[in-house]
Amino acid sequence: MMDKVLVPARDLTDPDQNQAVLDLASALVEGGAAEGGAPNRGDRAAGHGPAVLAEATAAARSRRRLSELTEPVHLTVVWAMYGETARMVPRSVHPHGEDFVRVKVRQLDWLTGGLPGATWSVIACDDGCPDRPSSAELMTEIAAAECYPREGHRSVRVLRLADVIESEISISPAFDRLTSTGQSRKGGSILAALAAAVSVGPAWADDAARAAGPGRHVVCYTDADLSANLAQLGSLAAPVVAGDAVAGALGQRYGIEGAVLVRSEGPVTEPHSTGDKPDKIIVLFRHFVRALLIPSLARVLDTQAGFKVFDTAALRPVLGQMTSFNETFDVELLIHLAQRYGPDALAVEPIVFTEDFAATNFPSVDPGLRHLTMVRQIVELYDRLVAPVASVTGEAADLLALIRSLDVDGYVTLITHLSAEDRGDPTLFDRRWSVQHLRDILGR
Repeated sequence: MMDKVLVPARDLTDPDQNQAVLDLASALVEGGAAEGGAPNRGDRAAGHGPAVLAEATAAARSRRRLSELTEPVHLTVVWAMYGETARMVPRSVHPHGEDFVRVKVRQLDWLTGGLPGATWSVIACDDGCPDRPSSAELMTEIAAAECYPREGHRSVRVLRLADVIESEISISPAFDRLTSTGQSRKGGSILAALAAAVSVGPAWADDAARAAGPGRHVVCYTDADLSANLAQLGSLAAPVVAGDAVAGALGQRYGIEGAVLVRSEGPVTEPHSTGDKPDKIIVLFRHFVRALLIPSLARVLDTQAGFKVFDTAALRPVLGQMTSFNETFDVELLIHLAQRYGPDALAVEPIVFTEDFAATNFPSVDPGLRHLTMVRQIVELYDRLVAPVASVTGEAADLLALIRSLDVDGYVTLITHLSAEDRGDPTLFDRRWSVQHLRDILGR
């Protein structure tokens, strides 16, 4: 085990590393309590690699923040599944196996164990997985084998998007018009799972939690892998539960102080998290467009991170407005929340996130149609949700006109040219390009 945790990077398929994170986090928590909140990281990190240490430190901080909350809290975690059977099994069964269902449960148990009033549940939704057995079937088998209950604290439920679509449950007018899983991507499954979570409410908490007071119910959506350790959930739940001003807390993999991105060579922070990415300009250009067209989300640098927490009472009325089921599901949800509760109701929290490209559905870092489509989807969201309330003017309006006229060749030319200009420029998410410069690149 020691040889495995000494490596600089993070192997999400390695059960010894996964356990080492929680063991080290426990030592950091105990050390912090013994030393007045200042854990001796130097002694306790001996023998552990930097990626394990970074994740353990984040988990320890999360546990502390959750323990400091003064009212009971129930955490519901949801995720979508499509083609996830390989990652759902141990590495001994498949080379990409992360055993993520069992590991996620252990992470939640570690986070909440021994904390009065802290309870959790899981809801996963199969998006029409073609695997045989399907993701839903395999996860149901795992839950039965591990004797996870279907209700209450530590419950694990599995939904099938096809079943939700065929049911008479109404989620939103757009969702209710779906007739098959083929009309939805990940967003449809997330929406179905979120709707299931908010419809149940804090009664999912156990008797001890209910006896302690009414409490709060928050829901987190994440990905069907181990990239974001659920032991960090306390750091996202804390700002939501601590008051009534925050409707949601958004995990940020990069761009803000404290965020750690774990790559194959080890953990990095800014300016390297973004500055060293091969698709750096793709990411920065997309944020540039989003910040100008949707200013209420300008300070949310990482809208797509699969680690977000919301107050269920705040989330419930917003779900009925949802119309997107593709890659921009996250952005539409945040727009609705910002419009209803104000931009400041969305907090951003740094997280430790491990890049996991072994079985990803979005591997390309070269500019092309898929990246341009994501930019076009931002424009489409602007047209539907922002323009009727506050249409852009000036430079933002000029950018909008340029984006509307951009084809794939033009987009590739733009990103390629901006990348060539980028040598040595330390500016990241504050980067702004003049529309005239963009036109000059395109020869317009």
